[in-house]
Amino acid sequence: MFFSGHETIRARSAVPKPERRETIAHLFLEMERSLGAKDAHRAYLDGLIERARRTIGAVPIRDTAGAAAVLKKIDTLLRDEGFRFKSNYLLFRGLDSRTIDCDSYSALYISIGESLGIPILPVYAPNHSFLRIYFDDGSYMNWEATEGKSLPDAHFIEKLRIEGSSIRMGVYMKTLSRSEFIGVEYNNMGAFLMTAGRYADAVPYFDRALRLYPVFSSAYHNRGSSRYAMGRLDAARDDLTEAIRLDPGRASTRNTLGDVYFDRREYERAVKEYLESIRLDPCFYVPYASIGLVMRARGDEAAAREWLGKAEEVKKKKCY
Repeated sequence: MFFSGHETIRARSAVPKPERRETIAHLFLEMERSLGAKDAHRAYLDGLIERARRTIGAVPIRDTAGAAAVLKKIDTLLRDEGFRFKSNYLLFRGLDSRTIDCDSYSALYISIGESLGIPILPVYAPNHSFLRIYFDDGSYMNWEATEGKSLPDAHFIEKLRIEGSSIRMGVYMKTLSRSEFIGVEYNNMGAFLMTAGRYADAVPYFDRALRLYPVFSSAYHNRGSSRYAMGRLDAARDDLTEAIRLDPGRASTRNTLGDVYFDRREYERAVKEYLESIRLDPCFYVPYASIGLVMRARGDEAAAREWLGKAEEVKKKKCY
């Protein structure tokens, strides 16, 4: 195993306790049993790793060229297996459909690396995982698994608009410990439950994610959003405020915090958050509409129509 950090996880509420310490992907599948993962998924993973052993083998990595060559072989193996990138919260569902997200891609790479003695480590950026290999001199190479190529730190920082404060606080762009990456998996499991409207069931997963990865802004965002959906406005406000402190560049968090203030009838604060959401992402039409609803609640129908009209204009542009 190539992760550092404390690995013990204590069960709480309905959150399953990982019982087997094998590769990280095996561990994720054990965690996902309560959501549908089965022995057949473990068997497929075992076979995939065995194929990697036969086709790649244990190769010493001393420089970027060697690292890229080995990682490209893993990329080829996964593509030959039919895997392609698509948003998908759970590893076992990705194994079924052969469509996996960046976190599952990273888990498969890391698991193959663990089996071959290759120290492939996860790195987290806003809503995105990628990989990193370190060399003896302390330097490293990043690998974007969804594209099968090496990319520098600057690429992720610029493309994902990562704030310097988030990097300094260790929220993004740092190599994750094993326990922190397990926290990412708990967050994914909670997010899956959120999409099914199971907000109360999702919250314990975000709790666990934050115990393992205390500066995980996405888990704060998701827990705050779940608590908002449950009508727990004060708790939602606190979570979303912390998410913003850790990641001030996330427009959706600002928008949801605006919704909390709207429901609390703190209209000035709501408008402030909606405007900040628009500044961060002018293509996101929802906060425009929300400001319109604030104006209507204030009795200013002319302003309400203006902002609701802006929302429709932005929605029609489809600038994403």
